[in-house]
Amino acid sequence: MPKNESLQPVELPMEQKWGKKPTTLLKNNLSAIDVELIAAPTPNELRDYLPQFLEATWAEDPNDARKLSEREKDELIRNCILGKSLPTALETINLVFKISGISIQEATHLIRYRTGSFSADCSGDKWWTDRAALVPWSIENSPEFLERYEQIAKDAKQLYCDMIDSKEVSIMDARYILPRCLETFYFMRMNLKDAIAFINQRIDKQIQPETDNIIAYQMACNIVAKIPYCYDIFDFHKPSMFYVNMARTGKATNLYFPDEDSDIFEWHPDDFIYQKYRHEMNGTDGGSWNLFKEIFEYYNRLLYHINIEAKKYLCVE
Repeated sequence: MPKNESLQPVELPMEQKWGKKPTTLLKNNLSAIDVELIAAPTPNELRDYLPQFLEATWAEDPNDARKLSEREKDELIRNCILGKSLPTALETINLVFKISGISIQEATHLIRYRTGSFSADCSGDKWWTDRAALVPWSIENSPEFLERYEQIAKDAKQLYCDMIDSKEVSIMDARYILPRCLETFYFMRMNLKDAIAFINQRIDKQIQPETDNIIAYQMACNIVAKIPYCYDIFDFHKPSMFYVNMARTGKATNLYFPDEDSDIFEWHPDDFIYQKYRHEMNGTDGGSWNLFKEIFEYYNRLLYHINIEAKKYLCVE
């Protein structure tokens, strides 16, 4: 179709930031993480349909389970969560999470979970001029590295803006220079069965990175708070059995000594790349204080209290 300059131009959905000087706030990569469960069924919604789904095998009439008492319905749903009934019922429980305060590194870890559905914060459709740079604690605690880290992030952002402002290099191409540490967000949909498996995989403190651990802790707390049938099913102190089983095979990337939760096998210090525990990797400025350990204890306590409140809510023993 021909060009028609008499048409009213459409209003584009993104903010255009031509000529804007970039800003780059530094944020700790663990403290920045924010997981919110934005869509999940209520207990009453589960009581309305899930008992029928679970009892279909024996029902003379598909509505028989509607006649059950609230206590009987809660016991059926709770047993399903505990794996004592038809597991496919958990696949009917859809959850939608908003996961923000993460970098491209965490985003790649999310989307490799194939049973999830995702909606991404895209870098090719809008300016990332003002995105914060996320920084791990060990780098924050290494002044000589932190200064260089910040400068590289700022220089990359400035070059990105300069290329876009030339109007000869598109956002699609200019974004190639952006560092992976820039803050982004994702929406993630999973059913409850897959979410439980995802969390149990990502709470592994020996193989999974600290950021994956924090995402999993927040997801678990959100799930129990909104679906109280899930109380006591998550254990943040669970040993990393894959790590335990693989550490002495020569077929695993052993980074750190086993922590107290996974120290249930015999090992040699030279089995590991770093001759220390993960919580001892605190940067060049020394000190034993570790940010992850503090955050871990916070979520461990939070889950404990959420479990207590969740159990009170249900009509089960």
